[in-house]
Formats: sequence, structure tokens, C-alpha cells
Amino acid sequence: MAIELTIVTPEGELYSGEVERVVLPGESGDFGVLDGHERFLSALREGPFEIQEGETRSGELSDGFAEVNGDRVTVLVDRCAFH
Repeated sequence: MAIELTIVTPEGELYSGEVERVVLPGESGDFGVLDGHERFLSALREGPFEIQEGETRSGELSDGFAEVNGDRVTVLVDRCAFH
């Protein structure tokens, strides 16, 4: 099963695709999301993130927010860069 990940910055949609897992830098600590995760909204702190879409990709996010809704994760940040 997959989750739909969307990363949005003020410049527009930076990433949109199906991933197996995403790990984000929550304000209270890192958290991982898999398909079927409980719905919640979290503030994000600046830091590293990781997505798994067959292979693992990583990058850096600015602070912002993440909305998790079962099979969909939407990340709203000022900046995002993949390594």
C-alpha cells in the first residue's frame, strides 16, 4: 500500500507522488507515517526528512505544518531541498 505525499512551498508544489513511508521532523520529535495512519495535524521544525519510494531519499525542510489523513500526507513549508 502507498500514501500520497505532497510537499508545497510558497513557489508551488515541489513534490507529489506515492511513497511507502515518510519520516518528518515534528516539533515534539521525528515521526513516521505509513498507509492508514491516524489523522492528525503537526507543526514541523526545521530539519531532515526521509521518504521511501522503492529507494530512500532524504532532504531538509524548514519549519511548517504536516496534515496526515490516512493515505495522504500534505507538507506545507517555506523551503525544502532534496539531497
